[in-house]
Amino acid sequence: MVSLRTSPSRIPRSVRTLDGRVKIALLMAFSVALFWVHSLSALAAAAALLAVVMALGRVRWVAVLKGGAPAYVIAAFLLVYNSVSLGWMAGAVVAARVLLLVWGSLVLVSLATATELSEALRRLLTPLGRVGLPVRDVTTALSIALRFIPLTAEELVGVRAAQASRGASFQGGGLRGRLAAYGGLMVPLFVGLFRRADRLAAAMDARCFGASTEPTTLDGRRFRRSDGVVLLVGIALCVAVALVP
Repeated sequence: MVSLRTSPSRIPRSVRTLDGRVKIALLMAFSVALFWVHSLSALAAAAALLAVVMALGRVRWVAVLKGGAPAYVIAAFLLVYNSVSLGWMAGAVVAARVLLLVWGSLVLVSLATATELSEALRRLLTPLGRVGLPVRDVTTALSIALRFIPLTAEELVGVRAAQASRGASFQGGGLRGRLAAYGGLMVPLFVGLFRRADRLAAAMDARCFGASTEPTTLDGRRFRRSDGVVLLVGIALCVAVALVP
């Protein structure tokens, strides 16, 4: 997902300055590839592809792993549930698929700003506005959802620290005990997220969001030939991952 120039100072810039529509399209292609595959070897190839993108974009593994913390509880539940009903292989595939999807989304957020992604989504969905779809409202909601991914991780860290200060243990008790301990974090986590959502709604209302129907943007970038090349190469790699037996 980069140009052919190999200078270390230029590679990260070329990744981060790709058109936002290309980044979103590649994430969609990566997601489709993840749900197409049904083997650990193909998922390992998808993980390797994601690792290459992270290396080229200089995205820190630690930040991505921390950001995906809320998904670990869901992945653990899916692993246990599918292992019991369908076998450990199916459970591992489902859990790995969810984790890679979450990590891929976090990489996209790391390589693009919320404003850039919102504008890219608006441009992609503009043709649907002719049939009555409220494009600006949809893209605003999606950009807010992307922004809430790292906020969810921050909220989880805060809730976990508060529970630990009250004597809750997240280290002992084996796998079942840890899952039960982290399950107890869900209620205060969602309460905190709803509190943030209320504040955001009040701020948007105070700024008269929706008063004007004409969208405005400060993003003057245009789709370039290099963006098209990267898009085709990225889709080809995702197809190759999907074809891994």
